Amino acid sequence: REKSTSDSQGHELSSERAGEITLTTSTVGAELLKERDVPLSEEPSEKLEKKPADGSSDADTTTATETLALRLDQPSLTEEEMDFHAHERWALSDPKVDLSGSWVLVADEAFKAEYDIYLKNLGFNRFTRGVAVSLIARTTEVTRQSERGRSLYLCGTNPKGSWERTIVASGYPDFETQSDRTAGEDYFHQSHSIKTAEAEDVEAEAWWEERGTIHISWLRGGTKYGGGDF
Repeated sequence: REKSTSDSQGHELSSERAGEITLTTSTVGAELLKERDVPLSEEPSEKLEKKPADGSSDADTTTATETLALRLDQPSLTEEEMDFHAHERWALSDPKVDLSGSWVLVADEAFKAEYDIYLKNLGFNRFTRGVAVSLIARTTEVTRQSERGRSLYLCGTNPKGSWERTIVASGYPDFETQSDRTAGEDYFHQSHSIKTAEAEDVEAEAWWEERGTIHISWLRGGTKYGGGDF
């Protein structure tokens, strides 16, 4: 699960501009990460069209790209309209929010400790975890927000390689997301196929919360490292 937060000026609160630091390369570290299969991979993701369901014809099938284009004909919501509608999940961002930029990972000691536990739970040994933790601070991310917040392109890079993906948001005004759901009920967001950093096909879905100021995304159906949604 990825969560990006911004203030009223659209600045990501937990990020620093990549231009403020100098990045170096480590051939030895990169080769160790590749050999021991620590995420990320060198293979960039591919933009895939939504496949038709069994029994459907090409004539009644709409790709994820076409669906997005149709929905983009809807007008952008103003701040007043967003204030008026008490929805939990939005397809659009707040008009003042823009997550576009170049970012570096804030890898303090607390984060490194959590990352080490994360890798340990995935089954990596102490030596491999040590290499990964020592290089994690050199992770950078480039983001481009477009289409009024519906589309968020991300490209993460570390010594092992890069991971490109585009996440498409859905929610209000595509469908109602009022806070009157019964216990255990969830919304059905638009999903689209992307590749993980390990080149595995998963289904991605996303939305905005807190009146379009917090971006949430999920990748569902992964099988590596025990499988699951993240």
